[in-house]
Amino acid sequence: MIIRKPLFTALALAVSFTAASAFAAGETPAAPMAAPMAATAPAAPITKEQATEMALKAHPGKVTKAYEDSHKGKKTWEIKITGDDGKKWEVYYEIATGALVDEKSK
Repeated sequence: MIIRKPLFTALALAVSFTAASAFAAGETPAAPMAAPMAATAPAAPITKEQATEMALKAHPGKVTKAYEDSHKGKKTWEIKITGDDGKKWEVYYEIATGALVDEKSK
């Protein structure tokens, strides 16, 4: 990794000068912007109950099965629902992140 000290030094001086000017004028210096949480922290694993709740919100009805499976190369919770509309649904959520992997109706 190449570190360009002149650029870094100039940036550090600019930040220091801006903060010092604001402080001298009686203003509170603005806090630096933090990176979004989603970009830095991985999502937490989800439970079977959480996956079931999410599936029922998407497809109201009665859960007939809920179990751990693998789908599209990911460890998932597979939730089978008989929908209030009469359709049968299979919904797959990735265990590690809670992301929807797939859903199928029959």
